[in-house]
Amino acid sequence: MFKKISIVILLVVIYKAGSIYYEVNRSEMTDTTATASDGSSWHTKDRCFRSAELIPGTTKGAWYNTVSPNEAFASERTHTFPHTCNLRELLNQPDGKLEAQVVHRTLNALPAIYNIATRNRDEIFVLGGVTGKTEWCEENSEACATGAYIAKVNAHTLQIEWRKPLYNAKVNGDWDYPGAIGVHGNGNVYVVNGYRIYKIDPESGEVLSSNDLPTAPNQKQGDTAYNGFNILSDGNLVMKSLTRIKGSQADSIVALLFRYADDVPSTIAVIEPDNLELVSSIKVQEPVLGRISNTQFEGVEYVYVGGFDNLFRFKYANNKIEMDNNWGPVRYRFDDQKPAPAPGIMNDWVVIQNNFQISKDALSVTVISQKDSSVMHRITPFEESGLLPGSLQFSLPTIDEENNRIYSYDVLENELVALDFDPIKGLSVAWRVEQRSLSFGAVLGPKENRVFVLEDSASVVPVNAHLVWRDANTGKELLRSGLVSTAPGMPITPGFDGTFYYVSSLQGRLTELNVVANASKSMALSK
Repeated sequence: MFKKISIVILLVVIYKAGSIYYEVNRSEMTDTTATASDGSSWHTKDRCFRSAELIPGTTKGAWYNTVSPNEAFASERTHTFPHTCNLRELLNQPDGKLEAQVVHRTLNALPAIYNIATRNRDEIFVLGGVTGKTEWCEENSEACATGAYIAKVNAHTLQIEWRKPLYNAKVNGDWDYPGAIGVHGNGNVYVVNGYRIYKIDPESGEVLSSNDLPTAPNQKQGDTAYNGFNILSDGNLVMKSLTRIKGSQADSIVALLFRYADDVPSTIAVIEPDNLELVSSIKVQEPVLGRISNTQFEGVEYVYVGGFDNLFRFKYANNKIEMDNNWGPVRYRFDDQKPAPAPGIMNDWVVIQNNFQISKDALSVTVISQKDSSVMHRITPFEESGLLPGSLQFSLPTIDEENNRIYSYDVLENELVALDFDPIKGLSVAWRVEQRSLSFGAVLGPKENRVFVLEDSASVVPVNAHLVWRDANTGKELLRSGLVSTAPGMPITPGFDGTFYYVSSLQGRLTELNVVANASKSMALSK
């Protein structure tokens, strides 16, 4: 009974904190280590040999050839970034004798910034204006946005080259929710926001094409949002919908967490990349809160979708998507556990974690065979771990498929675990540390000497956080940044030259984090 009462109280606190979080004036918050960019040119010489050897450009595959073409690097959503270096490689320092610090640069005037993507060495593309309340914003300015916008930032100077509005969500009271931004293999930038999709010229920011996506029947279009997209092997884009309760005025993440329509199934839509016409669509049997993943397995392309209760698989071929009736559905949540943020792919297996919403039951990580959905392994790594009641994690676990390693964390349990996977024995805990995060992690460097990077929030409701680099083999902390502005569920995005980018939707701020040797400071980045 005490636990149930505690959960109710905590839900009220988080809901109210979330409402305040999206209404607070950005000037009321202070980044303790902010150093505004002065326009100096950094990163003209790439210290990371993997990104230095990378030739950015178009591909015949799904994504542009760059360090971070989207928030997760690939459509499998592993958050392992292959064109990166570990700290020893980046600094040319021996193991065990790391002498380094983190230098920050910040860029403001990006209200409600949500996520970013890299393209060429001097290009960062920003999707913003889609997680803050829009009611108080009368017109677009440095301080606020009436809806989604895209911006181009120079990665060398960390200055805005242009910022252009995409849609005014305020006019019709639409659900203003992201969405995602990504760079297609054809070189163009694509954005999904609300019920619309955009194809954008990366040089000018001109909208080359746009279109409405399928929406729920008997409701206004603005009640539907598509929160993310992937790219299939033939270049078509794939995404799924979610609908808020009819008549609701809830906006942003509050609608996603508390006011979504649990009786309206999601739609998977396949869109061709040229004119953004609908190629194929299908209803999922359940509403889907999190993003989707796709991969090719044994010569067939599959799309994996975490519904409210079950993991579903769809087959895609010849411009048609259809349910795979020979696999699943697989039940992945039980009792009071909540739905998943997104599935991820680890070789021949699919990984899914629940409790995207707050739950009184501990979260579980389930690994399911792509070959046979009856073969699965499950672990509940945080049972009775934390001081706070309940469980919550907005972000999917980070996957290192080369090492059969999964990184899972729970913000209420204040713990991070590394899970090793054996196809026969299942999942086991490799190491466990105290760390609090609601955001996405990132895996860097070579297979034998990985580094895992994740925020460590200063409080349960993220406002400020440290970025922490850990030895992936042992969990040992290697480096910790000063406090930087943060927000719930934000991605950590690697760039060229060993750089990291971190976004704060609350402050409208993009923070660049650079690891340098102690004696070098920022001068090493300017050469």
